Amino acid sequence: MNAPKARAPRVLVTNEDGDIRRRLAASFKREGFEPLEARDAETALRIIRQELVDAVVLDTMLPDKDGVEVLREAKRFDPRTPIILVTRLGGTVSPEDAMSNGAYDCLTKPFKMDDLVFAVREAVRKHSLKKWCHSHRSPEEDGVPLCEIMGSSNQMRQVIAAIELVAPTDFTVLIMGGTGSGKEVVAKAIHRLSSRGDAPFVPVDCGSIPATLIESELFGHEKGSYTGADRSQPGKFEIASQGTLFLDEVSNLPLPVQPKLLRALQERTIWRLGSTKPIEVGMRVVAATNQDLPSMMQERRFRRDLYYRLNEFSIPVPSLRERQEDIIFLAKQFLELTNEELCKDVIGFSDDALERLLSYEWPGNVRELRNVIRRAVLGADAHIRAADLGIADAASTSPSHPFDLGRSLDGTQSLKQLVRSRTSELEKQVIARVLKQTGGNRAKAARILQIDYKTLYKKIREHGISAAF
Repeated sequence: MNAPKARAPRVLVTNEDGDIRRRLAASFKREGFEPLEARDAETALRIIRQELVDAVVLDTMLPDKDGVEVLREAKRFDPRTPIILVTRLGGTVSPEDAMSNGAYDCLTKPFKMDDLVFAVREAVRKHSLKKWCHSHRSPEEDGVPLCEIMGSSNQMRQVIAAIELVAPTDFTVLIMGGTGSGKEVVAKAIHRLSSRGDAPFVPVDCGSIPATLIESELFGHEKGSYTGADRSQPGKFEIASQGTLFLDEVSNLPLPVQPKLLRALQERTIWRLGSTKPIEVGMRVVAATNQDLPSMMQERRFRRDLYYRLNEFSIPVPSLRERQEDIIFLAKQFLELTNEELCKDVIGFSDDALERLLSYEWPGNVRELRNVIRRAVLGADAHIRAADLGIADAASTSPSHPFDLGRSLDGTQSLKQLVRSRTSELEKQVIARVLKQTGGNRAKAARILQIDYKTLYKKIREHGISAAF
């Protein structure tokens, strides 16, 4: 496939004064940029949210919001987009305020157009280089800030804070989250930020290895130790020594293997199958699960002592639907990466596509979002529309009865567990719907639900309901 002609860098110009805004846009067009215009904060934020913008020239004096407030909101949508703040001499916003809130640069009126063009050109150049590095190198190699990989919602900021707290230690970490929520990304971040970052990161998918081979995979074997063992082979414990061993979906480990894993973790010593010589290992262990391990312990499907050994420090990873403000950021990131991969130039999302992305449940979490965006880019023209996404509208997929139990009656949960989980699910749906209906006004939502504000606040926190409506 031939690469498309390189598009002009897109610069969003904001100013309440139409004449000034148009003159600035015309100047940028003469300099080889593609200008976009916004007279107010609402329009500017909508464009930043929907389009792939290479730089923003943001006036602090907008009719509906203060420029610094817009700067903060824009950085929540996409922390990578460079924003040049334009403020008046003696105004309420100083260059120090601008830079501390994430601005790339700050110019004071009156300014020379050449200075503004130079600032935007440098911002675009660095932004383009950063995007290129991000698409051609892994985050581990590039040292990309975690919020630019995982999102900058409050929920993910808590995850990032936990990663930064535990990474320098040798604590064994248990990461809990749904399929596709980014547990391995968290594990790699812990490894990268630790003193072991230059040593191997060795993943083991505990759910994909046959039960008869899991011991050999973990601990290695000697030649002739079992039928087909025609040579000696080290296990993952040895390979990861001095590095990080990542036990993905650790809940799938067969019960007979669990005490052997526990002993290896406690003693830091292993024996290859067929060997009588112990081998000392010094790796750090990070484990991940998408199952409820305490319930599995009660049902005697997971050892209690192994659970506590793995759970020296735990990091819950929220589902994508619990952090709605990250959906658009991640979608734009996947759009940029897929444009690069497919040599396309899809420049953003239509309103109906954004609405569909935000209303969808995302059972496959970030992994599903990535696949949806890649398919959409493949078939889209200038903008991705709802029809390009290939996901159903939430209204058309909502069950006629809130207790849609068919998918859960597989014998893995007791009646008590089923009722508790479905009641909690229904409560979350009702609260989220009322909050959406009230535009996030919690006091009004509490009145509609006929509960006090304190109870509502507690339930919002319990269910991890997003505050973005």
